[in-house]
Amino acid sequence: MSFISKILDAFKMESTREMENSADGFMPDAQTAYFKNGKLYKLYPSDLDNWYDVRYLVSDNKVYDLEKVEDIGKIPIPEFKRMEDDNYGVTGLLDYVLRMKSRYFYQRKEKELCSVCLWKATEMMFANPLCKWSKKDYDRILKYHFLLGMDEEAERAKKYLESKGMIFTDYELQAMKPKPKKQAQPTTRKKRTPKEKIDWREKELITVQNITTGDMQELDMPFVCNTEVKKYIHEGNHPFAYMEIFGENVSIVKSEIKKMNAIIKDGIRDYPSIPQNLSIPASSLVFQSPNYGYTRIMCTPKTYEGNKSKYPYTLYFCTDLSKRGNTTHGELTYGQDGKVQKATVVFWRNNNQFILNFKMIDDKLTFSDIGQIRPTW
Repeated sequence: MSFISKILDAFKMESTREMENSADGFMPDAQTAYFKNGKLYKLYPSDLDNWYDVRYLVSDNKVYDLEKVEDIGKIPIPEFKRMEDDNYGVTGLLDYVLRMKSRYFYQRKEKELCSVCLWKATEMMFANPLCKWSKKDYDRILKYHFLLGMDEEAERAKKYLESKGMIFTDYELQAMKPKPKKQAQPTTRKKRTPKEKIDWREKELITVQNITTGDMQELDMPFVCNTEVKKYIHEGNHPFAYMEIFGENVSIVKSEIKKMNAIIKDGIRDYPSIPQNLSIPASSLVFQSPNYGYTRIMCTPKTYEGNKSKYPYTLYFCTDLSKRGNTTHGELTYGQDGKVQKATVVFWRNNNQFILNFKMIDDKLTFSDIGQIRPTW
């Protein structure tokens, strides 16, 4: 075969691949997210409330199967341009979505898919001028490779990040690696020393005092850890630790509320006694207030004994609580996997109160009852 023939065949193969990936006439048979210039603009199905684990990704009119290593690898870096009608904020950025997708691959121990997704997301993060990611956001490519036992890829990722100006101490690298399992040692029974009796109020105070910003940064949560942990400690009141919500976290909160509204709408559909128009007004949430409660992240990363908490953080949200009789407040409580495990939403509409409780049933956040328990904060 002549050199010219080889060139022509190469062009034909490339053209065939382009046609195979074209979204023209594409009819999705699974959850699909559509992107243009690196920004999410459409979902299939349209009421999809979690686009981080979709099967297909359509980017600039090209289709990619996220269950195929080769497809993820050939997703091009988009131009990342702003859109006039942007309903998804930070959570709709292609690099953010791929980074969250890698978490699902990691949880399922799908090593190759997780690795290629991490690489693609990280490359895009460096190329994205619309968002300034923190070092912790980039660390995931190192941490997941270590935890998956892919040490060579972890070393390659380390060199790549260092070439971008990042510095990693030995302590940081060791903290990312899986902890060796302790071998059970034969023990002789010892008489138990009586536990020191500590009042529950004192335990509560000590727990809050011991919470650090580093504890929150170690969590795998949808929010960006971009503020210091603060403490509310006043005699006669329950102490608690919290983080203020600024910058990109405002968009993330609104996205989480949007997903919760879809769950509320679906959950109360079969209950005509509940007003069907109940919805959390995301645009009316208060993020700062000197006189009343406001939207923030409540921090509970560990127990009094220092163990990992089952519910490490909670999004507490509220509208202007001074408008008595017409307010909305509640809390979304997250598990260690970064998913909402339970929720309570309190609606006041024309002086009528509706308290809706939700809990995880069969891996789905489900409306459970009209409750009487008010949110903690």
